[in-house]
Amino acid sequence: MSDFPVSRIMDFIRAVEPFNTLDRSTLEGLVRQMEIAFYAKGQTIIRRGDRPPEYLSIIQVGSARITITDDSGQVMLVDERGEGDVFGAVSLLKGNEALFDITAEEDIIAFLLPAETFRKLVADHPVFKRHFSFSLARDIRAATEAGALSQTPPTELTLLAPNMFLGDKRVSDLMVKDVLTCTPETTIRDAARRMARLRVASIVIESEGGIPIGIITDRDLRGKVLAEEHDVHAPVREVMSHPLHTISAQAYAFDALLDMSRHDVSHLVVTEEGRLAGIISDHDFRLEIGSSPVGVIGDIEKSETVDDLIRMRPKVDHVREMLLRQGGSVERLVQLVTQLNDRVTQKLLALVEQEMEKMGMGKPPVPYCWISLGSEGRNEQTLRTDQDNALSFVDVPHEDLAGVKEWFMAFSERVVEGLVRYGFPRCPGGIMASNPLWCQSEAQWEDTFLRWVDDPNPLTLRMSSIFFDFRPLHAGTEFLRTLRQKLNAQVKLSAFFLRFMAKNMLYNRPPLGLLRQFVVEKSGEHKNKLNLKMRGLTPIVDCARILALDLGINTTNTLERMEGANERGVLSAEMYSDLREAYNFINHLRMVRHLEARSRGEEPDNFVDPATLNSLQRKMLKESFSLINRLQEMMEFRYQTQFVVET
Repeated sequence: MSDFPVSRIMDFIRAVEPFNTLDRSTLEGLVRQMEIAFYAKGQTIIRRGDRPPEYLSIIQVGSARITITDDSGQVMLVDERGEGDVFGAVSLLKGNEALFDITAEEDIIAFLLPAETFRKLVADHPVFKRHFSFSLARDIRAATEAGALSQTPPTELTLLAPNMFLGDKRVSDLMVKDVLTCTPETTIRDAARRMARLRVASIVIESEGGIPIGIITDRDLRGKVLAEEHDVHAPVREVMSHPLHTISAQAYAFDALLDMSRHDVSHLVVTEEGRLAGIISDHDFRLEIGSSPVGVIGDIEKSETVDDLIRMRPKVDHVREMLLRQGGSVERLVQLVTQLNDRVTQKLLALVEQEMEKMGMGKPPVPYCWISLGSEGRNEQTLRTDQDNALSFVDVPHEDLAGVKEWFMAFSERVVEGLVRYGFPRCPGGIMASNPLWCQSEAQWEDTFLRWVDDPNPLTLRMSSIFFDFRPLHAGTEFLRTLRQKLNAQVKLSAFFLRFMAKNMLYNRPPLGLLRQFVVEKSGEHKNKLNLKMRGLTPIVDCARILALDLGINTTNTLERMEGANERGVLSAEMYSDLREAYNFINHLRMVRHLEARSRGEEPDNFVDPATLNSLQRKMLKESFSLINRLQEMMEFRYQTQFVVET
């Protein structure tokens, strides 16, 4: 290559990230190895399924389209690349066949860097490794955003389709920008009149500096002013809701729904750099999608009897299924579904307390905690879920224990039966508060948990995998927080518990055989199918639980536990990112199956026939299972499970 092209290419490449981080000598050495290529408009440069290319392509002029063609022949756009962008890095670094088709959108002039030179560059320069970290996470995310992971063949349902309804919408897409405001000294009467005149349901209170400090909604006017006969000539600062629940305009709409559900509010003030930018309300979601979990939560709270709550089920189920059809982040969807289920249980607890008092059985004799376990304890519920719960009550003198437990046993049976009537079946293994084993005093619970740690055997390990994901739904005391601290301390003192848990986890391997072929069920009701939950999600859940116990991570959610392991350096950033996407992808497939079953009037299960998946889904599922295998190998090494003696 003559000095003239080298100089021209240098001028261009030194402005391209991350090549702009290299010193002149290194950059010049790379440029001298480059070739120049021309691709005519419409030319296919790389075809999906091709062997890895021999070069990394850096576009100087023109643009390229990155697409996927699904099994039905539909072409879906994944990305567009222009001046200064690259293509071919995924296949080069992973050594896999090309995942996407790449076509010249316009005439392209590109500089080609040899594959081996590029790989060495990534290996030697951390900034390149970070920039070109085209891992499984990015593959799945790109394919998902392109819609290539949707059900094949398509059904009449719009199942978790990206870019539908709320899937990719931001708060800025739904919020109202013209917000009614007033000062803290405005009278309640004047504020109410202004709301009525403009027919709005809220007014934001701003400080003298224009900073939003509070809000009054029509619900506040009913509950704080009319119901309490508050002086309408008093300033609004006396009845405004504060501190404010705020959200960024760039947040996803699903995040706004989550925040409203968690905080039990119908409005969020939208701010940018502390300034008022707009307001988003439950009403905005009703206009967008026809319903809202926030409104349903309000209806749940209005239930006056258990029968009233049971009658709410069709409405709650409709909203749950509607949410799962909206698309967007699987994590947010699952959190919203769990939030709805939580509210139902919490209301049922309150109603059963009231019923027992009216029946002459009195109020709870001592404070108690209602404990969620399993998937509910992890905030990971979908449409198919049975009950996993327990109850702890404050320690009492021995002579009072039988009477106190009798009250809580009667209470628990009524709650469990209410949940059954609502639609949550009893746990087949009896893991419910109505079981005397799982309705205990705080001292008994502490003894049970610590004994399990000290005596790891098949039964206690199985119990630990369920009970150690505990979360309070009704926290009458601080006991569960204290119990978590004592559990963590006991695990640290045990030389073998985590090793036994890790060994136990390895019995459940992902269903991949030789040559990366799926290992399906050989007989029975689910012949030729894969169990997405047991063989895909559960290994990740189990690994996350073990790491959380080891590292003192107190959250119960699987992905939050994995994030904690990443922050503590146990999981690499790439493995954590890949695991997060793999977990969400498998959950995505599982929820699609649940919705399909519901649409047919069938009971959902967790099985999928690989033959019903399109080629990209099968590829991503195999990649996900391979990743889980690597995770288990890492756990096997970390906890030296080969030293566990079988009994």
